[in-house]
Amino acid sequence: MKRKTFHYPPGNAEKLVLKESAVLEDPALVVNVRAAKDQLSSLLEAAARGDEVVITSDGRPKAKLVASQPRRRAFRMHWSWLRAQPMSSCTRAEALVREDRDGRP
Repeated sequence: MKRKTFHYPPGNAEKLVLKESAVLEDPALVVNVRAAKDQLSSLLEAAARGDEVVITSDGRPKAKLVASQPRRRAFRMHWSWLRAQPMSSCTRAEALVREDRDGRP
C-alpha cells in the first residue's frame, strides 16, 4: 500500500508558527492523527509516564491520551524532620479522648 505524503497548502506558514508557539506554552504533547498512527507505541508510553498527549485533526483537538490510572507516589516519611520537632508538654491523646467521652451526656 502506497502512502500519500501530506503537504501543507501554501500560505499557512503563519498559522504553523502560531500553532507551534502555542504548543510550547501548553504542557501537553500535541500530535496530528497521521503522526499518532505512526508513533502510537511511543505515545502510549508517554501517556503511561503521566504526560498528556492531544491528538488533533485539521488543527483541532479530537482526543486526549492520558494514563488509565495516575501513578501514585509512595509515601515517604521525613524521619529527620520529625525527630527535629520539639517535644511539647501537651496532654496526651488518650486524656483528650477520655475528657471528651466523659463530658458527653
